[in-house]
Amino acid sequence: MAISYNPKSSRFAEKAPKSLFDIILKPHQARFRLFGRAIKPGELIFFSSQLSLMLEIGTPLTASLRAIANQTKNPALKKIIQAMQRDIEEGRQLSDAMKRHPRVFNSVFTSMIKAGETSGFLKQILDRIVEMQEKRQALIAQLRSTLTYPALLCLVGALVVIFILVGVLPKFTVFFAGKEHILPPTTRFLMALSDSLRGYWWAYIVCSLGLAVGIRLWQKSESGQALVDRFAVSAPVVSRFYNKIYTCQFLRTLGHLMASQVPLLEALQASRGTIRNRYFIRFIDQIMDHVQQGGRFAESFATNPYILDSVKQMVSTGEEVGNLAKVMLRLAQFYDEEVDRELKSLASMIEPIALVVLGGVIGCIVASVILPVFRLAHAVY
Repeated sequence: MAISYNPKSSRFAEKAPKSLFDIILKPHQARFRLFGRAIKPGELIFFSSQLSLMLEIGTPLTASLRAIANQTKNPALKKIIQAMQRDIEEGRQLSDAMKRHPRVFNSVFTSMIKAGETSGFLKQILDRIVEMQEKRQALIAQLRSTLTYPALLCLVGALVVIFILVGVLPKFTVFFAGKEHILPPTTRFLMALSDSLRGYWWAYIVCSLGLAVGIRLWQKSESGQALVDRFAVSAPVVSRFYNKIYTCQFLRTLGHLMASQVPLLEALQASRGTIRNRYFIRFIDQIMDHVQQGGRFAESFATNPYILDSVKQMVSTGEEVGNLAKVMLRLAQFYDEEVDRELKSLASMIEPIALVVLGGVIGCIVASVILPVFRLAHAVY
């Protein structure tokens, strides 16, 4: 049975960031909002690590949940943990109790917990879940760290330019009045822009807000999502980061699920819910279709044009020797290190470039104001 591609068919509650914009500027995408309060990823990491620690020292599961609930300050998460505790006291498994709260515990989480319950290694599974969550948060933190300084620099630069146009340039227009014909084109343009900003500032604000809202609505539309997804996997420079981030996320999730003895098809279905790019979702669907028909995982994996040939070869070798999960986790670690190095390299290039561009813009504005003053003074004397 073929599996058709439908970007809206994912039933998983936790959605992966769709773009760098979502990762950096919209952190609420990585949270779960229940009962008016947001449950942060850090709180889920705390829950998983504390549960693992209590199981390690031999604390019964219900007592562990009760203790964690007492330590939890978020009332929404505390209510969920208490509900899980009651479900377990009534005879349900932990994974079944978690499935009743899909907005907090997605299918990857519950599948790994179920595998841990079946195999008797629940503590080790919880440690793997904590590792996955920490890796994800580390990537988001690195992305924000890389782009926060350039973004602030651009914001400050824009404010400085507006201040010069609105607060400084009008004081020089008195000297330029009636002599516009001898002014350079850049000065005349800045004078017109200054008059426009001072006279129609409200129109600029309305247009800016309308443009921002329009871009977001377009991005959420079907055509906008398709273009963004295509840009992410094929645009120069940007695609290199996106492909590595998506591949790393897919390999780590699938590797941990397979290492936890989750069946391959179930692991692929759960991994599919962590990816929002339609081209990678389509790729995972093709793998599932191929595996359901009796084919090997590596054969369909090798058809992806966005994955390095060396990675395809290592996956094929891992499947041949029967150690595919270990190979995937090792590749995910390699991608983590590679993305981290490239992000640091990108940050080291962006900062001086932003400074040069900002200095050039401000220098051009200053030159357009000061040089005409000297020209007029020379004409007078």
